[in-house]
Amino acid sequence: MNLSSMASLAAASLLLCKLLFTPEVAAFASNHPPRCIDEKSTRKNTLNLPYPRLQIEARRIDALECNARSERTDSTHEEGYGRRRRDVEFLSPLLHDGYPPAVDESNRMTLQTKPVLLYLPGFDGTVLAPFLQFPSLGEEFDVRAMRVSMDDRSTFDELKAEVVGYVKRECAASGGDGSDGGRSVYLMGESFGGILATQVSVELYGRESVDLRGLILVNPATCYKRSGLYELGPSVANNPISTPVLSDLVYIYQLATDLVPLFLDRGVALNQLIAILSSRGLPAVVNSATREAYMGRVAFDLANRLKFMPKPTLKWRLEEWLEYGCDIFEDQLRSPKGNGDEAEALRSMARGLRTLIVAGEHDLTLPSIDEAERLSSEVFRDVSVHVVPDAGHASTCGGTLNLIRLIRETFHEDFGNIEESNSRTSSELFGLEPRYDGASIGLSPLKYWSNKYYSRSSQ
Repeated sequence: MNLSSMASLAAASLLLCKLLFTPEVAAFASNHPPRCIDEKSTRKNTLNLPYPRLQIEARRIDALECNARSERTDSTHEEGYGRRRRDVEFLSPLLHDGYPPAVDESNRMTLQTKPVLLYLPGFDGTVLAPFLQFPSLGEEFDVRAMRVSMDDRSTFDELKAEVVGYVKRECAASGGDGSDGGRSVYLMGESFGGILATQVSVELYGRESVDLRGLILVNPATCYKRSGLYELGPSVANNPISTPVLSDLVYIYQLATDLVPLFLDRGVALNQLIAILSSRGLPAVVNSATREAYMGRVAFDLANRLKFMPKPTLKWRLEEWLEYGCDIFEDQLRSPKGNGDEAEALRSMARGLRTLIVAGEHDLTLPSIDEAERLSSEVFRDVSVHVVPDAGHASTCGGTLNLIRLIRETFHEDFGNIEESNSRTSSELFGLEPRYDGASIGLSPLKYWSNKYYSRSSQ
């Protein structure tokens, strides 16, 4: 196998790795930890939830802006339930991975004139799931993302506060105090991030200081308590075996047999992998050598980015993120009109904020099709729904989806006229398109880090 074939194998393997590891991985660590400043605050649990809640005294951390346009919360503090670490980072994935068009815009100070698209991840906390979409999204947006490390123990309310604070700071940096309207902001939440993005939108919608223009939900976990993950996940996270080695072995076995299958599709990712390896096709959004090199660089760095999710982390995120967040949303929906500020804020946001919902056709993790129908008919009023054919939970933002085109169609008033689609996808390529260059072999990995295809920001 030559180098180009090896590169294609590495890049395409990422599509498969996303499916196999999505619920058990955490994002890669930053190479440049920033300084942080601390401000104390308290989280209060005011909902009548159907299970015991931990009353946790939280600390709100506002991180200083630092290298690669990232902000990071990294703190450890004591509380009644032991030491609890928080490690949340906001970054520009395109700048982080040296994508030349974004770096060039950043160096010329033109990136700051674009609206911000902030991606909020699933409960794995990584920015990997939609990585193929980032370069094309960069045509219209300054793409940002939230990354949460595997040992983070932030509560849902703390995560919400982090996102709200980050968006406010980004707006304020560009006149978001209302003097000139600030930068437009679009929130994109995937799976658990869909719950978080909805609640952040409730908080921000209608504020004069924040120009929130749109909400994008991908397989939103607002339906978590009606899902296969809710049926199987808690038993995996709470197995009663006390012997450490045996408990770990049982946990790994249950992950492999019970949870991982929920995130798979019906073989589409494998067939796409074969098509990429044979140089017959690429994802529609990988339509240039620069994007192919970007895809290859991310693939080669998989070993640093994919990490195992420990059982305590799974337990925390199922209970403190998914279940708690889902209960908040349902409580707001059930609240009678005129009873509760948050419920009224949700109704106001759902009536006025344009929303795009993207669902995988064969999502086994969540009932995403049913949830898209429920949200579009009972909750949101200005809404579009798109179903990704044959996609499972982890592959919804994969090679079949052309997200930037959907966004331009949904928010056409913001992005002007839409050009006619020249998509060349076919069933023979399982949702992929023929290679942009018609070549019979992929781009050499020796070029992935060349000056032509890789850059570092001077900011």
